[in-house]
Amino acid sequence: MENNESFMVYNVAEPYQEVNFYNRAQNWFMPEHHHTYYQFIWVIDGTLLFTIGGEEYSLTRGKICITPPLQPHSLRSTTGYCQFGINLQTPKDAKGMIGLLDAYIPEFIIIDYSHNLDLLPVLEKESRGFTKLSKIKIANILDGIIVSCVEMIMNGNEVNFKNHLLTFLNKNLNQKITLSDVSKELAISQSHLERLVRKEFGCGVIDLYNQLRINKACSYLSASYYTIENISELLGFYDTSHFSHFFKQKIKMTPTEYRKYKNWTK
Repeated sequence: MENNESFMVYNVAEPYQEVNFYNRAQNWFMPEHHHTYYQFIWVIDGTLLFTIGGEEYSLTRGKICITPPLQPHSLRSTTGYCQFGINLQTPKDAKGMIGLLDAYIPEFIIIDYSHNLDLLPVLEKESRGFTKLSKIKIANILDGIIVSCVEMIMNGNEVNFKNHLLTFLNKNLNQKITLSDVSKELAISQSHLERLVRKEFGCGVIDLYNQLRINKACSYLSASYYTIENISELLGFYDTSHFSHFFKQKIKMTPTEYRKYKNWTK
């Protein structure tokens, strides 16, 4: 965008009420509010801090956040940021785009859409030279963005999501991880995160985390000379008693019994 300019284009085509390019200054803030329509914010540069449902999410270049109607949220940026925004109309449209969003994006979500950043110069050009032909071009691109986002959600963005989740959990097996911690790391609402994890792993986030801790404990007990106290510390337990109780609940043996069993079966 030129000279830190911000501009808006209205009534692009059904169901797009407005598209906009905004440059926000450092230490910009918008207090809590809500809309009667779906809103897309695609970060072009800088960092946007988006608070919804008591959680703050950090959006950097290439991330799109989609906020459904009537969900209170606030926005701020310490660095300043640049965005492309889409505000949809409130009534459902003949094409069925809003119905599609209702079906697949009932809650706030963040999507990594950086692989399509090359669309932004085209959208900016067509928005500046706004004509009847521009309306058609912009609407076609926006339709593609929405359909693509829905497809990514339907697929769970599975490989990236699964890898990111497991990497984060495995790196923090010695910490007291909460659902909120994981939600912030993956930039997904807690309820949507739980649904994705149950679909992929058949259990909740914390159950998955605890299973990874047990797997690591079993590995240490069967393939290392670490003491029970060492393993307890490595996995972030308060003490050996807490670790032993946790382990026996899951494996039905104490850590010492498990180590003896594994050594006997080698």
